[in-house]
Amino acid sequence: MYGSLNNQKNQGVYIIRFFNAAGSNYFSLPANRQHQTNAYLENERHYAKDRTLTDEIKASFPNPIDLDGLTRFISDNFDSNKLLSCMSEFGIPASVEAHKDKLAKALSIQFAKFVITTQPDINNEVLHIYQSLLNGEEMRPKDIMGSRYSGDSVGVFSESKQVYLNCYDNFHYIWTIQNRGKQEWHGRKLVLVNANEIQPEILQPVIPIPDTRPNETVRIATDINASGFEGKFDCKWEMQDSDGENCFPNCTWDFNIQICVTFAEVGS
Repeated sequence: MYGSLNNQKNQGVYIIRFFNAAGSNYFSLPANRQHQTNAYLENERHYAKDRTLTDEIKASFPNPIDLDGLTRFISDNFDSNKLLSCMSEFGIPASVEAHKDKLAKALSIQFAKFVITTQPDINNEVLHIYQSLLNGEEMRPKDIMGSRYSGDSVGVFSESKQVYLNCYDNFHYIWTIQNRGKQEWHGRKLVLVNANEIQPEILQPVIPIPDTRPNETVRIATDINASGFEGKFDCKWEMQDSDGENCFPNCTWDFNIQICVTFAEVGS
């Protein structure tokens, strides 16, 4: 992203302003402008180069981060001529609409997810976040907050977040879920929270999750019946604890799947 900026020649200065815009005061700019150089801001420049982010630095950000402030900062510093190349860097196809402010917000959300994870890095979710924003989906504070339980973290893997079906099809969808945190999981379940808003029938809208220790991986599944319906449907899932509370409000997209159903005549 740094290469897509307008008139930002000093990585250290940019990182300080970036962090400040997100609500962290861990770094501050020297009052003397002559000291606002890479020679004086080596720690900040090192972060920009090597992507290190210590627990101490992460703790300096509010939960959630100042999403609006960081979005404005990124958007204001974008070089519009490099917008498409920046989109490409984050896996957004050239066929997708280019929108500077929404890209800035998607990058801010991605950074928020980076701040709250217990892992050294996270999966690139910019494309999915960006498409959701283009579709008019609103972002709420809980969407970029940390996990409900301190030290809790999750990794979610599936073949695809999009499922393409014929309207006569049934489909068996599998999630592979890893406990990446420090909390043992007991009494948890994956819950479809918008069942009344979608047409395909999800045969297991509540899926128990086996007890899972840190670093363990489990597989859970549901069956989808697309008979008689056509269209695009977003299925929104939450991992909930035994009290029905969302364990990972920060992982809005991680469990979700999109079902795309088309009609094809039998025998065609």
